[in-house]
Amino acid sequence: MGKENVVRSSAPSGFTRRKREMIRGFLLLSVIYGVAYVVVKHYVKFPSDPKFCSNHHDATEPCYRPDLFAFQVSSGIMQIILATTGFRAWRKQRKTMTSEGRLFGFLEEAEYLNAVIVVFQLWDFVFSLAIPEHATFVFLSHHLLAALTAWCSLEYQLVHYYALFFGGCSEISSVFLVLCDFDVYFPADRGSLWGGMVFFCQVCFVITFLYYRIVGWFWASLPLWKDILSIMKKDMTERLRTAGVSWFLIVFLAMNVILGLLQVYWFGFAILPKI
Repeated sequence: MGKENVVRSSAPSGFTRRKREMIRGFLLLSVIYGVAYVVVKHYVKFPSDPKFCSNHHDATEPCYRPDLFAFQVSSGIMQIILATTGFRAWRKQRKTMTSEGRLFGFLEEAEYLNAVIVVFQLWDFVFSLAIPEHATFVFLSHHLLAALTAWCSLEYQLVHYYALFFGGCSEISSVFLVLCDFDVYFPADRGSLWGGMVFFCQVCFVITFLYYRIVGWFWASLPLWKDILSIMKKDMTERLRTAGVSWFLIVFLAMNVILGLLQVYWFGFAILPKI
């Protein structure tokens, strides 16, 4: 576990520290996508739902979408890394930390988590551009906002404590969503073992989304707002190693509201109607 009391007068560049790892991570994720794409396209074929094959005109032959399959595999790996890293580190944190510690304290796990988020969200944005089902304004905007927020936290070494929850624990539901989306693109036979697993994941997704992205999100947001407003009221931001980037605390609050409302929208208009 990182140390909460490491509060320095100037923050070293987190991006510089993690730059090479991030480049390797982006390339490795791209390789994983490429390998999965080739395997599914040429060796192990999974028929997809015909509605996702707009250029497939022969109804007697199954259609295939190796791009969607490879995307889900790549995303699933990253979601597991984010969820496990955030959950394990969040549980270790001392709830007696001060406002200064929660906002300015350095946590090794959070720096790593932020680096992973930036890599994944940028990779997701780039590869989504080539997949019509993912290239929507809402999804692309979400990727950019999440990447920008994580990069600022990484670069300026701020809000590490809260990054563990908002960037890590909140992704627990996404692990189940990846498997649910597999069933959307590659439908399972109802009554089969895979069909039972999909149903289990659907239930877990709804529960974890509600717990972490709705209830938990706003529960963690309350102390965040209290901490930032308290620090700004005391005019301590410049003295506590923010080095002229106290504006990011305001941006972080704005992103907290935007992403929080976006998740309420998804839950109300995309998830509940399907239950």
